Amino acid sequence: MLFFKSLRVSVIISFVLIVVTTLTAAGLTLYALFGGYREDLTTATLEQIAAPIYYNFTVPSTFTTTPRGGERLREELVSYIRTQRQETGVYIMFLDSRGRVIEDFVPDSNPFAGEIFFVPAPPERGPNFNDLPEGDYTTSSGETFLYVTVAMPQQVRRQDAGINAIVVALPESAGPDVYKDLRQRLILAGGIGSATALVAGLLLWLSLYRPLARVTGGIRAVARGDFRQRVPMSGPSEVRTLARDVNAMADSVQASQRTLREFLANVSHELKTPLTSIRGFNQAMLDGTLETPEERARAAGIIDAESRRLLHLVGELLDLSRIETGQQRMQIAGIRVSELLAHVRDVFALRAEEAAITLDVRADAQDLVSADFDRIEQVLGNLIDNAFRHSPSKGRIEVASRPVRGGFVEVYVRDQGPGIAADDLPHVFDRFYRSADETAGSGAGLGLAISKEIVHAHGGDIRAESPASGGSLFAFTLPLASAQQSQTLPRSRPLGSRPEVREA
Repeated sequence: MLFFKSLRVSVIISFVLIVVTTLTAAGLTLYALFGGYREDLTTATLEQIAAPIYYNFTVPSTFTTTPRGGERLREELVSYIRTQRQETGVYIMFLDSRGRVIEDFVPDSNPFAGEIFFVPAPPERGPNFNDLPEGDYTTSSGETFLYVTVAMPQQVRRQDAGINAIVVALPESAGPDVYKDLRQRLILAGGIGSATALVAGLLLWLSLYRPLARVTGGIRAVARGDFRQRVPMSGPSEVRTLARDVNAMADSVQASQRTLREFLANVSHELKTPLTSIRGFNQAMLDGTLETPEERARAAGIIDAESRRLLHLVGELLDLSRIETGQQRMQIAGIRVSELLAHVRDVFALRAEEAAITLDVRADAQDLVSADFDRIEQVLGNLIDNAFRHSPSKGRIEVASRPVRGGFVEVYVRDQGPGIAADDLPHVFDRFYRSADETAGSGAGLGLAISKEIVHAHGGDIRAESPASGGSLFAFTLPLASAQQSQTLPRSRPLGSRPEVREA
C-alpha cells in the first residue's frame, strides 16, 4: 500500500488507481465475453447459410425425375457451394447415412474429404434454424472449424443422392472480427466512462478535502492562539464529527485560558494583600515609625500572621497543582467509614462545644471504602469547617454516610446555615471563588477546589445542594473496597489529634 504525505495527493492517486483498475477489469471481462460472442455470431451466420439449402431440397418442385433435372440441381448446388466458399470462406457439405462427406457435391479440394460427422436422426418437424446442433471439428491436418448440422427429412434421404444431413462449416480463424467492429465504440465508451469517473472523483474530492481543509485551518488557528475560531460542520459524517470535536477542543482551550487568567488574577490579589501588609509594617519598623515596644510587637505579630497566611496559600496551590497533574499519589487502602467519621467527630468536638453547635456524627456504618485516609480526612475537614463557619449558634451539623448504587458509599455534611444562592451553587468548587457575602477572612477559596480534585482522584464525585428548606449539603462518593483491600486496614490517628483543615 502506498502512503503519501499529502492527503490531497493520496485521494487523487487512489481514485486514479481505482478508475484504472476498474477499466482494466471491465476490459478483461469484455475480452473474455467477446470470445463466446464471436462464436455465437459465427454460428448464427452458418445457420443463415444453411436455411436456403435445406429448403431447396425439401420443396417438391425442386426435384425432378428426369436425369437432366437432377443434373441441373447438382450443378446449381455446386455453383452455390463454390461461390460461398470464395466469398465467405464457408464450406458446405452433404453427408451420407454413415456421416461421410458426399464427394459428388464437393467442387474443389475439400479438407473434409474422408472425414466423418455425426448424423442426427430425421426431425419429426422442420428444423429450428435458430438452434441447430453445433460444434467444432479439427481435421486431420490440424485445422479447426466451427460448424452446424441440419438433419434432412426421410423423403430427402430416400432420394438417389442419399443426402442425410447438411454441414455448414467455417474455419475458426475466419470468423467475424468482433474486436475490430467494436473497437471504436469501446474506445468512445471508455473515454466517456473515464471522463464521468474523473468528474465524480473531483466532486468527491471537493466534498471530502474542503471540509478537512477547514478543520485543519481551525486547528492551526487555535494553535496560533485564536481561540474564537470555529469550524463549520459540513461534509461526510466523520468530518462533521471531527469538526465538532475540534470546536469542543477550542471551547475547552478558550475556557482553560479564561480560567488561567482568572486564576492568575486571583493569586495575584491573594498574594498582594498579605505582602502589602508585611511590607508596610516592616517599613514602619525600619523607619522607626513604631516607637513603643507594644507597637513593634503588634507589627511583628501581624507580619507573622500574614507570613503564615502566605505559606498556607502557597501550600494549597502546591497541593492543587500536584493533585491535578497526578504528582500527588494517593495511598489507597481499605478504610472503614465508621473509623473515619468517629475520628472526625473527636477532632471537631471541642470546636462544636465552643460554638454551641450540635455536631451529629453517625459513625455506625461498617462499610469499607478504597481511599487515602489522610486525604479523605482533609476533604471532610474542609466540608465540616465550612459548615461551622456558616452555621448559626445553637445550630446543628449532620455528618453521616449511606450506600449508593454502582458500588459506592456517599459521605455527606449537612448544616442549617443560610444556604447557597442559586447563582453561586454552580461555582462553589471553582478556585478562588467566594460568594458576595463572604468576608475577607473566610479563606482563599481553594479548599473546595482541592476537595473536588481529591475526590475525583479516588474515582468518586462531589456535589453541593441548597435545599428549599434551608441550609446546605455537601456530599461525595467513594468506591467500596475490594476483597484484597479489605484485609489491610489503615493506620489510625491518635484520638484528639487535629487534621490540617483547609479553608474554603
